[in-house]
Amino acid sequence: MAKFTFDIDVYSDTVCPWCYIGKMGLDSAMETHRKRYPEDEFNLVWKPFILYPNAKVSAYDKKASFFAKFGHNTPALFERVAKAGAPYGITFLWKGRTGSSHDSHKLIMLAGDRDAAAAAAASPTVSKQSVFLGALFRGIFEQAQDISDRSFLIPTALAAGLAADEAEVLAYLDSDLAAARVSPAETTRARREAGVTAVPSYVVQGRFKVGGMQAPEVFLGLFERIRGREG
Repeated sequence: MAKFTFDIDVYSDTVCPWCYIGKMGLDSAMETHRKRYPEDEFNLVWKPFILYPNAKVSAYDKKASFFAKFGHNTPALFERVAKAGAPYGITFLWKGRTGSSHDSHKLIMLAGDRDAAAAAAASPTVSKQSVFLGALFRGIFEQAQDISDRSFLIPTALAAGLAADEAEVLAYLDSDLAAARVSPAETTRARREAGVTAVPSYVVQGRFKVGGMQAPEVFLGLFERIRGREG
């Protein structure tokens, strides 16, 4: 059977709990699909959609920030999130500080660069981007880590193999290139070109849009339909 490649653009923000659940759902769908079509490949590109572009570093209590946004609906939101995350083994912990997600997105894109370089060199390996994203989401939502704190981000990046040492990570984080890649213009471009208005959002093969956190079955059905049309 011929190999089929799925190109998926993922628009997300690391401060969004639904994006964490959405990643787990997509991962589950890809794993199930590969069991049926082991020759198929997935090319994921994670794109920044920064919900709070003016947020400061370590400036907010995490739980209080949700109450400030959702008010009296926050306990119900926490309950819905907990229920949706339970099938994936996620135990949400609404503690700790939070702030700007800019640095995390810079490193997500660096991880994507590392994966692209490995693919170009024909040396496939476990996706550094997927490993790094998983560690970020677990840290912020299950371990009370602060997504804006470099003392969390840098060791996480090193553990995922994104750089040789702390100095290399810092140099990248503070570079003009990294800043440009997560500028407000990138989120604006997503809104304009891809029609993305909320996260998580997914665009498959450049034209099939999936909005919001979805169960694995939704992705599996879409993969089958696309394969039937284009395979």
